[in-house]
Amino acid sequence: MLTEQEIRSLKEELEKLTGFIGEHGTDNELHNRDVQFSCNVNDALAWVLEEIQTVRFRSDDYLRLNNLKHIAKAIEIKTRKSLANHK
Repeated sequence: MLTEQEIRSLKEELEKLTGFIGEHGTDNELHNRDVQFSCNVNDALAWVLEEIQTVRFRSDDYLRLNNLKHIAKAIEIKTRKSLANHK
């Protein structure tokens, strides 16, 4: 298991990198897939460190669970497989 300090260290590193790119980079650099992914990971780490409340983290601002449920429903209809039966 990772220590809280390891998680905080990674979060700080991501914040520094993405903050620098956000402040000094071009729109292209800011919207790069790797930058966006790192921002999402940083949000997840903030949730793990209890800097973001669970109810907020589960909202559309972060997880967009409703969109995932709609995708799953479309797959259920298309494949006749059930999400409820998936392990």
